[in-house]
Amino acid sequence: MSARTLSRIARSRTTEEPESSSRHAAMGFLMLGLALFYLLALLSYEPADLPGWCHLALSSEPSPILHNFIGRFGAILAGYTFWMFGLANFLIPACLTWFGVCKLTSQTRITLRAWLGFSMMLISGAALLHLQNFYDWKKDAYKLVGVGGGLGSVVGKTLLVPMMGEVGSLIALGVTYLVGMIFVTGMHPFHVLVQAKDMLVEFVSNRWELRKLRKIEARDKALLGFSEPVPVKIKRKRAARDEDDDDDEINVPELPLNLQRTPPPKIIDASAPKLQKSKPQLSEVWKERRDEKRERGASAPPASLTARYKDYSLPPFDLLAWPDLKQRTPADESALMVTQTSIIKTLATFGIYVTAGDITKGPAITRFEVYPSDGLRVSRIANLEADIARATKAERINILAPIPGKDTVGIELANTHKVVVPIRELLEDDAFQNGKAKIPIALGKDVYGKAIIADLASMPHLLVAGATGSGKSVCINSIVTSLLCRFAPDEMRFIMIDPKVVEMQGYKNLPHLALPVVTDPKMSILALRWVVNEMEKRYQVFAEEGVRNFDGFNSRSTRKSPGRSTTRVGAGNKAAAPAPQPAMAVSAPSFKAKSGKNSDRLPHPDSIENDDALDALDAEDGYAPMSGSVWTGHSDPPPPKEIKLEIPDSYPYIVVIVDELADLMQTAPADIESAIARIAQKARAAGIHLILATQTPRAEVVTGIIKANIPCRIAFQVSSALDSRVILDRKGADKLVGKGDMLYLPPGTSQLIRVQGTMVTDEEIQGLVDHCCEFGEPQFEATLAESFGDDDGGEDGEVTPEDEAILEKVLDVIRTENKASTSLIQRRLRLGYTRAARMMDILETRGIIGPGEGAKPREILVALD
Repeated sequence: MSARTLSRIARSRTTEEPESSSRHAAMGFLMLGLALFYLLALLSYEPADLPGWCHLALSSEPSPILHNFIGRFGAILAGYTFWMFGLANFLIPACLTWFGVCKLTSQTRITLRAWLGFSMMLISGAALLHLQNFYDWKKDAYKLVGVGGGLGSVVGKTLLVPMMGEVGSLIALGVTYLVGMIFVTGMHPFHVLVQAKDMLVEFVSNRWELRKLRKIEARDKALLGFSEPVPVKIKRKRAARDEDDDDDEINVPELPLNLQRTPPPKIIDASAPKLQKSKPQLSEVWKERRDEKRERGASAPPASLTARYKDYSLPPFDLLAWPDLKQRTPADESALMVTQTSIIKTLATFGIYVTAGDITKGPAITRFEVYPSDGLRVSRIANLEADIARATKAERINILAPIPGKDTVGIELANTHKVVVPIRELLEDDAFQNGKAKIPIALGKDVYGKAIIADLASMPHLLVAGATGSGKSVCINSIVTSLLCRFAPDEMRFIMIDPKVVEMQGYKNLPHLALPVVTDPKMSILALRWVVNEMEKRYQVFAEEGVRNFDGFNSRSTRKSPGRSTTRVGAGNKAAAPAPQPAMAVSAPSFKAKSGKNSDRLPHPDSIENDDALDALDAEDGYAPMSGSVWTGHSDPPPPKEIKLEIPDSYPYIVVIVDELADLMQTAPADIESAIARIAQKARAAGIHLILATQTPRAEVVTGIIKANIPCRIAFQVSSALDSRVILDRKGADKLVGKGDMLYLPPGTSQLIRVQGTMVTDEEIQGLVDHCCEFGEPQFEATLAESFGDDDGGEDGEVTPEDEAILEKVLDVIRTENKASTSLIQRRLRLGYTRAARMMDILETRGIIGPGEGAKPREILVALD
């Protein structure tokens, strides 16, 4: 880069950057000097000082005695400017003084607009003075023109009066003068008057305080016998500390602060529920939506479900309660103002000066907004959280510095009386009924009273965590209620895993259930594996139909009759293999041993007469039969068996709800974590969504893999900031007030939303379930209890002789491989997962192998040789 280019860039930067302080100071002093010079010339002007050659002189010989302070030059300057501008001539030193003060104090650049405003004030002022009738300068013998000068005469009398008349000219000139003053000062005239009034009040107040100080000084002098007066500064400090005499107490006025000009604060009561309006029932909306789909030629629900629930109707709103508005008390505005004043005074005590903002009372908290003064760091306000809590006597406090999307700092305090947010109010909201969400769920209301309606389809999975009693289970019930009031059983299916046994039992007869409510943590593994298999089967159907996702499959136009089947081949063909059927969905055949005993139990391997029985056992465990033509490697492999894959016309949504994740992670953490991660990674396009809830947000429960695949989270009140970081990766949940108060992290953003959750009672849930059960019983896709019962050896889990025979083969495998794991037993002995896991549990009980450590092989505790 050349030197010329560098110099040009430097010059451009110099012109763009503000001028140096030294140059501003020099210009300021120069303008103040010129203003003083000009003002003295005007004040001491006498026409007798003008020289004889000046046409304004009264005589050809000037006066021997000079009256003007600036001499002949000052007399000539004042004479000609008076002749030109009249009394408006005094605006020149006034504006020069203003410009000089601005240069010295704030280093303001005098722009072209300011000079234009100065010219407008000078011209319009001269014309106004010429048109006024209160003072006539012509009466003075030594004046040649009127009070407005020659410029005022030309502009006012010659130009404006013939066009606008005298009244119109006065109005136009007055407006021009005000506009010019705004350009010069940069302030509104009203603000100028307000500041002038404040200065006058301050001056009178200071004079009054000075009189009081003198009285106190005289009293102290008389009491103490001082011969000399006490200095006022010392006496002012002493008087400020004097607390003995209330009559002589003095409030020293504070210095003016550089605060923002803010709009007047408002008090917003967002805790009041919306007025109940006549809304169409969701059942009517649902029927209209279904009729529109049929008119467009969209696919109908599966034939089996349609035949079962063809007359299904969504629950009416009458099943949900509406709050009693008579029991609600309106917001006490005076109490809110007192609290805000206390906050402002507390901040001022620490040297932080703010201006009052809006006050918004929400259902659970009240947000007090303040405007920081210019140059104040908002982090200083956040550091005074404990002091503000002490001053306001608040149990818990949260400071938003600043409020997202606003230029204010929010201080949130818990309300003494919380307002319940009924779920019916949110279900009747337009955002729920007519919004764009595919799977809308009602979460609650924010501090401004706005309904928070989330879309489960865009999340696509949700993590709910919080301490016991904070509102987590009520949130899950609200989500289920939202889905029941929007979807029929042929549109949505539930899989509910409830290790706590009591939370989900109210939904056990719900026709939306795809599986029975799972309460055994061991069965939950099978339930999640069924979801994985269903996901894989749906993707295979999508590939067969040439669609990419769930919406594309359901919105396609069918080309074959309903319930059609497509011939699919096994793994040897290039086409995708069908999803392996889970063990729970296959009915186990009965086998008879040679001895004739224990015919309902698993036979001893040595007593099986042919390989077909082994193939039946493999089919029970979910494996393809391996007998028949065995591939030895020296001939062509046997041809794969043809399997028919059923392709329905449409699929329903599947929502998997896990009410307590911690219990599952204690049972089989590796299997549960891998199943959840697989579902969270791939299930969105298959129309399968996952909702996890836990009351122990530890890193061992909410692992990094789960958090990485579930970015959308809800945090209720927790006991420590560490738990809040586990859920949200930041603090904040430890400052919630409980009872439904939560932080919601929407999908696609990092800004937390504080929400007061909805309330749904057990009676309302029971009413919804009873209404849904009137249209039929649930149609389960699989029965987990029967599958577990078939795999267990014995009625009470006792070890049978057949189990002993399998254990001998298991010990041989462990002795040969020198390691023990469930997957190894599955592969070597061709057993199902549940039977292989049972064998490992028996060996652990007998002290042969150690306990499981995730995916690691178990430790062998005895010498098997």
